[in-house]
Amino acid sequence: MRIEGYAVVGDDDRIADAAGQMPDALKNDAEWAFFQDGLDAADIVALGRRSHDVTPNPRRRRRLVLTRSVARNERQGDVVFWNPAVASLEAAVKALGYPVQHIAVAGGRDVFDYFLRPPHCYTAFHLSQIEGVTLPGGTGVFSAVETGGLTAAHVLASFGYSAASTRTIDTGVHVVTWAPDCA
Repeated sequence: MRIEGYAVVGDDDRIADAAGQMPDALKNDAEWAFFQDGLDAADIVALGRRSHDVTPNPRRRRRLVLTRSVARNERQGDVVFWNPAVASLEAAVKALGYPVQHIAVAGGRDVFDYFLRPPHCYTAFHLSQIEGVTLPGGTGVFSAVETGGLTAAHVLASFGYSAASTRTIDTGVHVVTWAPDCA
């Protein structure tokens, strides 16, 4: 199964401000198009409960919502609510009722953390950075950005990922694609 992560951060590797919101400073048309293309290419999109609740789904993408609030997988239409502490990814995917070969991971932080390690590690993690943006006290893309003061690059490298490619998609907007040794 292919699992691709997509995150956009500022210079301090944060995905949200101190209030937990994605600020306009992290919004860029070229990055948004890159992100949307990635989600469109996947069979399902994995995201956290809060992201699911606040993010409209006008394209009616199938969603796998990671949440601690369910005791078993719960399917509601094209959405499966999944608690990784009590059910496997395979069981959650099976609950969707259709074949899944490609998952796009859209965040938040705990969801990004979950897919860092085997058995379900990313086959690619696309880290977009918007230059000149800092979000003091904000939410790190990975928990170790906040708790350990690490950079996203250090976290990825510590889990065996290497920067496979870097590209500039707009002025001051760069995407580094990380590939794992575990894939």
